[in-house]
Amino acid sequence: MKTNAELYDERLNRIKAAVALEKPDRVPVIPVGNSFCANHLGVKPADFALDVELAHRTMLKSFTSLGEVDGIQQPVFSPYLLSFQWLSRVQIPGIDLPENVPWQVHEAEMMTTDDYDVIISKGYKYFFEDFLMNRLDNMLAKVGPVFGYTPTAIQNAKEAGVVTLSPVVLCSPYEVFCGARSMPKFMTDMRRMPEKVLEAMDIAQTQILEDSRQALRAAGCVGAWVGGWRAASEFLNPKLWERFAWPYFKQLVEMTVEEGVLPVLHMDSNWERDLERFKELPKAKCLFSGDHATDIFKIKEVLGDHMAIMGDVPAGMLALGTPDQVHTYCRKLIEGIGPKGFVLSSGCDAPYNAKPENVAAMIASVQG
Repeated sequence: MKTNAELYDERLNRIKAAVALEKPDRVPVIPVGNSFCANHLGVKPADFALDVELAHRTMLKSFTSLGEVDGIQQPVFSPYLLSFQWLSRVQIPGIDLPENVPWQVHEAEMMTTDDYDVIISKGYKYFFEDFLMNRLDNMLAKVGPVFGYTPTAIQNAKEAGVVTLSPVVLCSPYEVFCGARSMPKFMTDMRRMPEKVLEAMDIAQTQILEDSRQALRAAGCVGAWVGGWRAASEFLNPKLWERFAWPYFKQLVEMTVEEGVLPVLHMDSNWERDLERFKELPKAKCLFSGDHATDIFKIKEVLGDHMAIMGDVPAGMLALGTPDQVHTYCRKLIEGIGPKGFVLSSGCDAPYNAKPENVAAMIASVQG
């Protein structure tokens, strides 16, 4: 029987082979989810949301109890991380919501157009820290324990033989501003005051790149989420996307590769229009992770010889389907997208109401 250390090395090498567009001994499976894990193991969302160690142990136990996983995408969870990343308020179970209801992002206009001038005159670091303190109720203090516990969580997973794929999340200025302004307001800003928005984004990008580089070095991680959520092709016309979204995202990806870290391109929504542009990113160095809105077979057609692909069992199937349906779909992915350059996972997170037997069927499908 292999030791957990041997299993860890085997699984890490399997993942690295997939990313390098090689054929591993089998397709790796790396689930992602947080609220599902709490529901699966009967942990109240209120407890899960506010106890980072409990959240970590619940996530690790949930997925490893359902089969032989090669890794988990994130080792810890706190809804406060969503506020930190997107500069949006999050409603917390047991505080803002009933204790058995999952957390919810409450996006609203918290950043004003005057804040672009603040960023331009005083810098993004000043704006960001002031925003966290005064508009998000000292959010840095709330996420500090989460960041502090993350190395322990990664080590716990490693000792269990499980690779932590992407414990760090990186967001471009587009995503941050969109969350802070709210999507409708930011869309308006890009048309009414494009030069001012771009000037503020350029200043923010310099700080974000510096801070992100330091975070990657401190974490010593295998990979990092480089997120694409509201910046998807389906939301923006090509001219706006080219000016406000793609250049900043591309720079984050390139910096991540420079640091020897795998960019896990967590691409929610539909990106089909601009898939060709992803060929500008370093070959065999990235992992395109869609949420099922982008046709995964189209991703394979366009990018299959340029970067590895992860996904994309849909939330609806995990929640409402049967184990046989999940297994059939997973085998279609393994044989049609893989076996080279493919990692099996859910499309974005496994949902809160996913059936454990369906998640187990997804994990088991890589065995045949």
